[in-house]
Amino acid sequence: MSDIFREVDEDVQRDKVENFWKRYQTPIFVVAGLIVAATGAWSYYTNERTKAAEAANASFMAAVADADAGKTAEAVAAFEAIAKSAPKGYATLARLRGAEALAKTDKNKAIKELDALAEDKTVDSLTREVAELRSALYVIESGDRERSMMKLGPLITANGAFRYSAQEWTGLDALLDQDYDEAERVFSLLLNDRDAPAGMRQRAQAYQGLLHAARGIKKPQGAGGGAVEEITGVTPIIEPADGESSGDAPTVVEPKK
Repeated sequence: MSDIFREVDEDVQRDKVENFWKRYQTPIFVVAGLIVAATGAWSYYTNERTKAAEAANASFMAAVADADAGKTAEAVAAFEAIAKSAPKGYATLARLRGAEALAKTDKNKAIKELDALAEDKTVDSLTREVAELRSALYVIESGDRERSMMKLGPLITANGAFRYSAQEWTGLDALLDQDYDEAERVFSLLLNDRDAPAGMRQRAQAYQGLLHAARGIKKPQGAGGGAVEEITGVTPIIEPADGESSGDAPTVVEPKK
């Protein structure tokens, strides 16, 4: 009797499986096909992205080599091509490096390119701040202090990645403009800020020494003695707020001749 019940139960289970397969076999085949197709598509997409990145890297390094070799026109053209066709990361780097190469022949145009990059909301905030800093440096070199202050001011925020560099450049700009009181105020802020990188605090102390020397030896014209030796050029260094110390990095000071 138990064998009869077992056979009946097996027949019922077999019928259920057959009915399930007849009812759902088409959707199962469709889902399986979609999985295979999606896997193939993803593999193709990944391979294409890798190829595009490798090609962009090769083009970018070639453009950098042209820039380092002094082939400015070729480098600028190559960076522009990369910025238009390469993946986003390389395109952004190409815009930044292209502007720096362009600055060798046309600083005004380079400033416009950097400003456009700094205002591009699709670019990450760190790169935009770097572009703003680079632009400010070229403006400082042009002698437009008011414009440089407009660029550096927004970067001096509590959480700004380059806030200390922006402070340093602000002080240097004031120093070059012989606004000694403002320069001393800014350098004192850096010296007293324990969170500022050690290398930058050391440079601020050196700048204060230059400031005190310049202001201390300044004499009125016609009162005897030569004219005061003025500071005409200082090369600042970009240093992230949380970066490593660059206290051994050179700082170029050019006295007026």
